[in-house]
Amino acid sequence: MVVVEVADKRLVLVTDRKDLSADLIALIYRYRWQVELFFKWIKCILGCRHLLAESPSGVAIQIYLALIAAMLLTRMTGKRPTKRQMEMLQFYISGQCSLSELEAQLALRNAKKTK
Repeated sequence: MVVVEVADKRLVLVTDRKDLSADLIALIYRYRWQVELFFKWIKCILGCRHLLAESPSGVAIQIYLALIAAMLLTRMTGKRPTKRQMEMLQFYISGQCSLSELEAQLALRNAKKTK
């Protein structure tokens, strides 16, 4: 067990790496948690519980497309895209909503940003 003080809190981390210092173990856990949060965000942005493809290249394409769409929305709105914005984009691409409805959803986000 490794005990680390972070922001006036005491964290107890369990590891079998006795060759590493407590600070390095804490840093490894922090980076690992950032990776976990990234994949949680990706799953939320993709808007599906399962990947559409089964091959590694198909999964990579799906993730790349989601990241590109998220980056474009971020550039357009100035904030991280929401799940609703990504869903509306999917609706627009599939023909289930109009361009004006998509723009209204994105403008709604911009209006909140300026307040």
